[in-house]
Amino acid sequence: MLNRKGMGVFASLFAAVLLSSCGGGMSTSSPAPSAPASVFTVGTDAPLPSVVSCQLMVSGITIFNGTTNVSVLTTPQVVDFAQFNGLHQLLDLNAVPNGTYTSATVTLASPVIGYINVNPPNAPTASTINGTLSVSSVTVNFPQPFVLQASDLVGLRMEFDLRQSLQLDGNGQVTGVVNPVFEMNLFNSTDANVSIDDFHAGVIGITGGNTFTVQGPHGRQWQVTTDDSTVFDDPDIPMSSFTTNTIVSLTGTIDPVSHAIDASEVEVISNDKFYLGGLLTDVSPVSPQPATQADIYVREELPAISGIADGQIETVSLNGSERYRLGNINLPLTTLLFNNTLLTPGQRVDIGGALATSNGTETLTVHRVILRRQGQSGSWVAGSTVVQSGNAGSFQLTDDWTAGILLPAPLTVLTTNDTNFINLSGLGALAGAAPIQIRVVGFILINQANGQPVMVARSVEQLVS
Repeated sequence: MLNRKGMGVFASLFAAVLLSSCGGGMSTSSPAPSAPASVFTVGTDAPLPSVVSCQLMVSGITIFNGTTNVSVLTTPQVVDFAQFNGLHQLLDLNAVPNGTYTSATVTLASPVIGYINVNPPNAPTASTINGTLSVSSVTVNFPQPFVLQASDLVGLRMEFDLRQSLQLDGNGQVTGVVNPVFEMNLFNSTDANVSIDDFHAGVIGITGGNTFTVQGPHGRQWQVTTDDSTVFDDPDIPMSSFTTNTIVSLTGTIDPVSHAIDASEVEVISNDKFYLGGLLTDVSPVSPQPATQADIYVREELPAISGIADGQIETVSLNGSERYRLGNINLPLTTLLFNNTLLTPGQRVDIGGALATSNGTETLTVHRVILRRQGQSGSWVAGSTVVQSGNAGSFQLTDDWTAGILLPAPLTVLTTNDTNFINLSGLGALAGAAPIQIRVVGFILINQANGQPVMVARSVEQLVS
């Protein structure tokens, strides 16, 4: 059964987003060249303690070429900025005139802030605040002018700084006032800053031996191209078996010529035409006992179902027959690292299954539970770094952001020689007597030796103000 346990109903037009979007405003337009450039938009955020959702209506985003504010958002979107934290998701793609672009402007409305209440031994609950904007429009100058030439494809990255944007009172509590602070910049389509991490979409159909079409949460259809290097994370579900009931998560880039999504990874989330995505807030019984029930703070659903809303905590039943997988990892041993005995609050998961409605009651039969990558930000704990070999080792993170309220403090982070260090020369650079502000993207797993959650890092980034 699936039951609502939390408060706070969010009306989300883009429930399945892991990145923020850019939008367009009204402007005086000039004739476009015969071969215009194209801009797609992605986003990310910097989060805040206990705040797990910050939804804003993005009614417009424009980029300025010296004379014209050019729209790069087709339709207004409700975007939840609090769920990104180092992850990127595709939002839109638009043709724009060639020229030199120097700034971007975003227009916003209707902020709604969601947060988690933790009161042991009771299960966490969810609450919301209807916020107010100090300003409704923000213009950000690019670090350097960006020249767009005919047929170019570039990405507009928007990073919403939650920590600076949400006003706190003297006790550190969110007041509801939002003073939006953004970083925005244009990047070439091949730049990692505008790659696609997790784009959830429903399959429309197979269009070739290595291509298929999907429809995103806002109804736009995208062509997806695969090749021999594309990782299909579940070898038991080949692309040829995809149906209109299949929901996938895509990782990759936008092709500069075809504008298709060139997929590096394809993860099947559901073969039953429904999934919920969000944070686990409570698991019963606790690990290492097999879980029979889990509460999930819903951040996204596809398709949108009446009676199930973002910002609520939903309870799902588990019986052990579900298929458990680590997203973005195609290895048989993943079931040894993540299964119904290794669930813990603070994990980001996608839950796929069959949803049935009878006499107004929704029943979700869970078939798949996918552990997703997530971002955690905070301070490196001075003196905590242990280097075993190269970049393999560990350190501790004082994680006072989003899911951090549900995880141990400090949180142990494990690194490998495959971990990508950004703005750092490697694990050994985490040294000295002063805390270092960092963001870690990876998986929350349970250390089976002590039963404690740890984070296995895919990337470690020093945050540069």
